[in-house]
Amino acid sequence: MSTTEKWGYGFWLFMGLVFGVPESWAGLANPPWPSLSDTIAHLDALWPPTAVIVVAVIVVVAFYFVRVPVSQPGSLVLGSGGLGRGTGAGVGRTYNGRLSKTPADISPVPALVYIPLALAAVTIGSIIAAVTSGDYWVLGYVIYGLIAIFLVIIPNVLAYWFAREVPWPTLLATITSLERRWRPAAVVVLAGLVILLLHLALPPWPDLR
Repeated sequence: MSTTEKWGYGFWLFMGLVFGVPESWAGLANPPWPSLSDTIAHLDALWPPTAVIVVAVIVVVAFYFVRVPVSQPGSLVLGSGGLGRGTGAGVGRTYNGRLSKTPADISPVPALVYIPLALAAVTIGSIIAAVTSGDYWVLGYVIYGLIAIFLVIIPNVLAYWFAREVPWPTLLATITSLERRWRPAAVVVLAGLVILLLHLALPPWPDLR
């Protein structure tokens, strides 16, 4: 098992716990911060276009996953026969599955630099929100907003425009690696993700109570 694959399993298992524990806890008791689904539902109640944006993001991610598969790192160039893989300049996938304008020139971001800074930003920002605001929903916005910024958005911006790659692969690249090892596991994970995404876009579906 490669180091990249280990990073993928470890990172996304950790993220699963970060999101899964509050989601499970919310069904039994009142956690100190809202779950992601409750936070999105609350934002949707305040601003109805939220659900449309969630669905749009899902569609965009699915489109680029199909058009530029994460299982095929390298540039995607336009030739006489249409889109294809090649060594020329063109948007493609990095070895960790992110889109990049120059995937062949990608260089790593030191894990011991980026990860502590990202976790510190999320933790300190959340503590400040909890102390200064005291609002249950504001805390949820800050926690999930900072996670999205430092663990999803910035890594993709670094890869696409600056040819820099954080240590962990994308979720789709990790699922692809998992599928190569045990195909049913990837099917189960993808089914769960689809249910989660629909739950985020159309709360409270599926309401089994």
